[in-house]
Amino acid sequence: MRDVLKNLIDGLSEAWVKVGKYWRFPCKSAITQARQRLGAGVMRQLFHQLVQPMATSETIGAFLNGLRVVVIDGTCLDIPDSDENARVFGRPGSRPGTRAAFPKFHPCV
Repeated sequence: MRDVLKNLIDGLSEAWVKVGKYWRFPCKSAITQARQRLGAGVMRQLFHQLVQPMATSETIGAFLNGLRVVVIDGTCLDIPDSDENARVFGRPGSRPGTRAAFPKFHPCV
């Protein structure tokens, strides 16, 4: 998130943001805390207002047999540590006699 914010700020003119003089990049934990204060509802609403497929039915290669073709990168997410999640998603490998802290969700699997 911090890298995304840096890229956004870099795209603004100096008249908007005087980085280093009037404003500093927040640390990762400050961004996380701000998102937690906002809550999931705000992020969900923002997602539904902004996110939409880029391809149309006329976009070559965007559909195969009537289904939209999608690609998901190799993202791997920690999910809540519960027995049910561990059964469904599994845990990553760890040293013998230990177990990983969180089950992992791989969106592309």
